[in-house]
Amino acid sequence: METFLCDTLDFYCLNEHISKSFRYIVQMKDTIDGTCLRQALDLTLPRYPYLLKRIVATPEGYHLEPNDRPVVVIPSDEPLTLCGAESNYHLFGLTYADDYIFFNNVHAIFDGRGRGPILHTLLYYYCKLRYNEEVDMPGVWLADTPIDPAEYFDPFTCPLPESDGMLPMTEVPAKALRLEEQGRVRRTQQHQHFVRINEKQLMSLCKSTDGTPNTILSLLMCRAIDKLHPDATEPIIGQVYCDYRSVVHAEKSHRNMVTTLPLVYDRSMRDMPLDRQNTIFRGKIIYESYPSVLLQRVAGIKGACEAINGLPAIEDKFAAVAQGMEGFFQQTTFAISYSGKKSFGSADRHILALYPAGEPIGIGILIEVTAADGWFYITFMQDWREDIYFNAFLKEIVTLNIDFDLIFSSEAHCPRFSLK
Repeated sequence: METFLCDTLDFYCLNEHISKSFRYIVQMKDTIDGTCLRQALDLTLPRYPYLLKRIVATPEGYHLEPNDRPVVVIPSDEPLTLCGAESNYHLFGLTYADDYIFFNNVHAIFDGRGRGPILHTLLYYYCKLRYNEEVDMPGVWLADTPIDPAEYFDPFTCPLPESDGMLPMTEVPAKALRLEEQGRVRRTQQHQHFVRINEKQLMSLCKSTDGTPNTILSLLMCRAIDKLHPDATEPIIGQVYCDYRSVVHAEKSHRNMVTTLPLVYDRSMRDMPLDRQNTIFRGKIIYESYPSVLLQRVAGIKGACEAINGLPAIEDKFAAVAQGMEGFFQQTTFAISYSGKKSFGSADRHILALYPAGEPIGIGILIEVTAADGWFYITFMQDWREDIYFNAFLKEIVTLNIDFDLIFSSEAHCPRFSLK
């Protein structure tokens, strides 16, 4: 059986309470042809044999073993239960409804960047079959593309590059403003809102205020929260997800390699103009993602993964990860993940929208962002029904004269987890 290292924290988040799962939504311009989607997946999977696994639980912990059952393609818009019978025990699977394809996976198998190659391959074959046309998609990995062992490399199986240690990691306040403690919301059913923002307008604002999509959207959330809680004593802390592949030389690997960079919005920033706030946040991201600083953060993650894997029982591993996550929650007001701009070559003309949808898992608010075809697509995930923070976020967008469309809102439909 196969063990794992760099994915340890995400695997031991998987239990009956938390799925730590992801649902990437591709809206096509035409109704989904289920037969073509099945055939496209069957053409795709031989290129990615290292993803065909199942989780096996023992008293000592989780392990992986090969899984030769078919990866499912199910006509449904309901949440898929991953790792159990409904998904043929796979860690990912496809569902579809109307003009939507839902790519469901547990975060332990890959992050947004790790999902990219298999999603591109899938859409290449789907569009080729569905529309009976040749598809021009530069860089796509096809069935005859040789498999590079770097695609499944685990960087924690070897020594990490050394940090020069000249720049220390920033100390983060022990306690962030926690929204569910402010009396305005009550944690119940998770909800999600899908919004698209005009890419040209937002990028123009970034350029004029020394910002990036991450800093602008983080600041909009911070400013919205600050106005709702002007007398709060704890700082607002946005955690920005950061891909660390480059510093561990694992650019091709599918494995989950993200950490978070803290953006602390304290009251000294309240009266600053947007450009100065942006400069501060951008400087923090540049500093925290500087290789020698980022490597220190990654070394901490590796140490935690090794310590957890060294625990004797699976219950101990669950407890250790839960304790670490609770510490992270206490230092988090919201989190944001921007997966970059997507292009599927000539297949873009068949794609209407892209919506990433992760699970807040106790963070409170998770903002997932991707860009394509002239729009930023934002999924605003929340751990409650009340929309007070979402509406305040939209109000901040309006104040900056940026066009947006609220596409739809619903209960969250992230995949579930079960080994049964």
